[in-house]
Amino acid sequence: MSGAPFVEGVSTVDRAVVGRASPARYTSSALREAQRIFALVTAEPTNLFLHGEDFGDELPPGRILLPRLRDLLLAPSTSLATRDAVWREVIGRARADRSSWVVVAVGMAMPGLRRCLRELTLVFGGDPADLESEIAKGFLEALDTIDPDEWALCARLVRAAHKAGTRLVYAEAAFDGARWDEFHSRAPVPPWGHPDFLLLGAVDAGVVTDAEARLIATTRLERVPVGLVATVLGERTNTVVQRRHRAEARLAKALAEGAVTSVDIGARATWVAATAPKPPGSCEPV
Repeated sequence: MSGAPFVEGVSTVDRAVVGRASPARYTSSALREAQRIFALVTAEPTNLFLHGEDFGDELPPGRILLPRLRDLLLAPSTSLATRDAVWREVIGRARADRSSWVVVAVGMAMPGLRRCLRELTLVFGGDPADLESEIAKGFLEALDTIDPDEWALCARLVRAAHKAGTRLVYAEAAFDGARWDEFHSRAPVPPWGHPDFLLLGAVDAGVVTDAEARLIATTRLERVPVGLVATVLGERTNTVVQRRHRAEARLAKALAEGAVTSVDIGARATWVAATAPKPPGSCEPV
């Protein structure tokens, strides 16, 4: 029989890591190494698991191995409330353990982290290993500081990783431009004009408030339903839609007039939204 051997407790995405030798397996990179360790420590026999009944009735009762739990959380049928309940437990254990459960947290968020890497690699001119390290660093810093009472926890953690990676891309692009600007003029290197940083620039310019920018980022870039945001805010959906419409109208006018530019790479950004999670609130931030 061809292919990677079946390993109990290891999901499809992990089997190639633990069951197949290749040159890539021995290449050092932050996310690949985290994925490899996650696959090893969560394979049977293991004491790293959670019980489905602890998080409501959407997950199957009994002992759930973490690779399978990751797959269940990514399923469209799993609600945001259930995802957040699981992630509150993972975050709490990671902060208390500072070891195995930190690896678990990274592994559970790996689909979103790999998605960040794929997007940013397209516009990054430096060493891909540096980009992976920065994404991992951003995730781990957020894991230690995020408020577990927030919602869409995994998406927020991955968004922090994406922000860290994006800032490295900006820094590399700025350095690359500085080396050549003395010889000739050229257009800025992507991703200048990234929507995350344009929104922050709009806040700095006073065009939209921080709350309005968060609303646009959450509903437009992350594609979290407006109705869900309205429920969290305790407001009517139409009220939130109208507020967003007014903010977007001001933003569009300011952009057309050139009154808004991206914040620079040293800005005080404490939030950066990403695009198109699937499903809303999952670990797919872009």
